[in-house]
Amino acid sequence: MNTGSTTRVKTDAIVIGAGHNGLVCANYLAREGLRVLVLEARDVIGGACVSENLVPGGTFSSCSYIQMMLRREVVEDLELEKFGLVSVAPDMLEMGLWEDGDHVMLWRDIDRTLKSIEKHNARDGANFMRFGTRLRRFGELTGALLMSDPPSVDELREVFEQAGEAELFKEFVLISAEDLLSRYFESDRLRGFMMFMGMVSTWGGPRTPGTAYVYGYHAQGEFEGNYGQYGLPQGGMGMISVALAKGLEAYGGSIRTGSPVRKVIVRDGKAAGVELMSGEVIEADLVISNADPKRSLEGFLDAGVLSPATEKKISEIDVRGSMARIHLLVDTLPDYVGFAPGKVGPQHQGLVIMGANPVLYEKAWEAQKKGNFPDDFVIEALIPSVTHPGLAEMPGHHTISLGVQQLPFDLAEGDWDSRKDEWADKVLEAYFRYAPNLRGRILGRHIITPRDLERIYNITGGNIFHSSMVGTENNFDNRPIAEAAHYRTPVHGYYLCGSGSHPGGGVSGAPGHNSAKRIIADRQGRQHERLIREDAVMRSSSLANLLMSTSVGRKLGYSVARSSMFRKLTKRINKTK
Repeated sequence: MNTGSTTRVKTDAIVIGAGHNGLVCANYLAREGLRVLVLEARDVIGGACVSENLVPGGTFSSCSYIQMMLRREVVEDLELEKFGLVSVAPDMLEMGLWEDGDHVMLWRDIDRTLKSIEKHNARDGANFMRFGTRLRRFGELTGALLMSDPPSVDELREVFEQAGEAELFKEFVLISAEDLLSRYFESDRLRGFMMFMGMVSTWGGPRTPGTAYVYGYHAQGEFEGNYGQYGLPQGGMGMISVALAKGLEAYGGSIRTGSPVRKVIVRDGKAAGVELMSGEVIEADLVISNADPKRSLEGFLDAGVLSPATEKKISEIDVRGSMARIHLLVDTLPDYVGFAPGKVGPQHQGLVIMGANPVLYEKAWEAQKKGNFPDDFVIEALIPSVTHPGLAEMPGHHTISLGVQQLPFDLAEGDWDSRKDEWADKVLEAYFRYAPNLRGRILGRHIITPRDLERIYNITGGNIFHSSMVGTENNFDNRPIAEAAHYRTPVHGYYLCGSGSHPGGGVSGAPGHNSAKRIIADRQGRQHERLIREDAVMRSSSLANLLMSTSVGRKLGYSVARSSMFRKLTKRINKTK
């Protein structure tokens, strides 16, 4: 990786920002034979997909921290495993935990998941199977569209209607997360646990229309072809970015860190290169921005380059909805309530969502609107050092990452810089209710506030999706605005490739992939060709859909899924693939 200041007078393509989507886009372009230069403002690559030594003695995934949405097509196309990406899926993927020790565990094995849910609520095991089948069907119908030019809302609706799934479109696109989950589950706690993904970086609450899509978009991820699973990269999430950087360099591309861009140079309505903050000018006829759309279309372009009407639309891009993290280095594992103390167990393996219920999310939304901290928090926690002990330097030490969603960017009183320790102390007091033994065992902590997400990680408004994903008005061919929804901007030769473009946020690589394919097609004179990646489909079973479509089939499918013999047979089949 070149971190020097050697001036490049001319290159074929400049990518602004070495976040994962920028690196994905750069990789595809380099494999087409273009000379690609990636310019990164920070001294480390990865953007929000980064590993950093935030607390002495530990390595942390600063912002994103699970590999769930990274598209297998990107992993395979760009040979990320060849370039060093090693990820491991924990056996216990996710746990909902409440103060009285009640808990629900989602395992890699469906039979163990169903039995855990049944222990919590006898009828919700079968409900979970029915819901999971519907969610999977949603993924089947949208999978190829996520890796293609964005559809309009009407085109998307037509896909569902032609498949006889008009109600599915309503459920997973139009309504709220609470309305969606209430159709399937009895338990308030289970609904709260599951709706967490609908609250990620959201300006809203569980009853806000469109949050069902935020949930559905995130919940259909997969890992190594296994639907609903995720991996933890060895070395943290930054290893995804490192593998992408190695792949780029292997195909002749280069990266310059510590090189913030001042503006995109435009001549006669066409991109002509960039000017760095240092004053250095680098020329290229092709410029792609991985930054958020407001930074890309407002910050990097001189006033008057775009029409007043377009500038007004850009100013109105909704970047509300943020979150914050607390990274901890501890000298013991948490003894979570409801589990035997002093023992390493599955409760330490996966993502833990603590205190989740719809009422708490609603209260958080009320506080968010007023610019306040809520009285209590739904807290997410992950201990990556259990899966990858090398993340903590000393034996017996562990890295813990906590997250809280539904936070305001601007506070009614004071600001995040003056109140971040107050907020973190309040969150930790809530966390100690679930892990009381950690009081006094924290060796160091690092706080990342919504303001830090903007100031350090260059994400406007602290929205990790680069703009809101709530509602059809913020997605598909409206993302980020109609005039730039197909990765092209109104400036010829200037494209977008970040999370503010279709299909949206998360460490998926899909916007970077789609932008690169659009650029390549445009350079080949195929500007009017609709690009659809037909092989980007969810690996699924039509037999499962058939079984779950009738009451008799649901009973049979549920009985089979609960069987440990089914788990053993599935593992045996997977080994032969």
